[in-house]
Amino acid sequence: MKHQLAKSPKLRGTRLVLLCLTLTACATSPAEDAVFVHENLDLANYTRVAVLPLENLTGDRFAGERVRELLSVELAAQGPFDVVEPGEVNRVLRQQGLGDAAAIGPEQTAALGAALKAQALFVGTVMDFEERRTGSISLPEVALSLRMLDAETGIQVWAVTGARSSAKWSTRLFGVGEETQTDAVLRVVRKALRTLE
Repeated sequence: MKHQLAKSPKLRGTRLVLLCLTLTACATSPAEDAVFVHENLDLANYTRVAVLPLENLTGDRFAGERVRELLSVELAAQGPFDVVEPGEVNRVLRQQGLGDAAAIGPEQTAALGAALKAQALFVGTVMDFEERRTGSISLPEVALSLRMLDAETGIQVWAVTGARSSAKWSTRLFGVGEETQTDAVLRVVRKALRTLE
């Protein structure tokens, strides 16, 4: 009897399914986010912030603006900041001849902060912004690096790198709980901003 159970097709099938579930769960374990918080960071010193255009290293030419918009809304929603409207930020950047926000130095940071009446500037990079399709299932992949600069000094007071890759194993195997690109970005941004609390 024992010998027959070991060769049972049902038992082998069950073992195979369990093995696949285990391997899939292990393969999609998220990496830990890298977080830096300056030892002297006091959020009470920052009441108004601005989100500059994000550097976009992806093939999607609108990825930086999409992430910037979601980051601006989340910063305002989670407080404690007033967030300068992106259009106002763009206007001031044009006035000051700063087309590449990723290349600003301490002098430009101070000038931008003064012009925007902001104590801090958020900058960053969109490193991955893809939506892979497996059959009818959408598997978003997002990787961001965000930094908060003290506008007066240009010193980085907070930084985080976060990613969300593909979907959970249940989505991959069964198509349950599919996540959109926007959902994935919001999860990464919200998780990142929790490190500011």
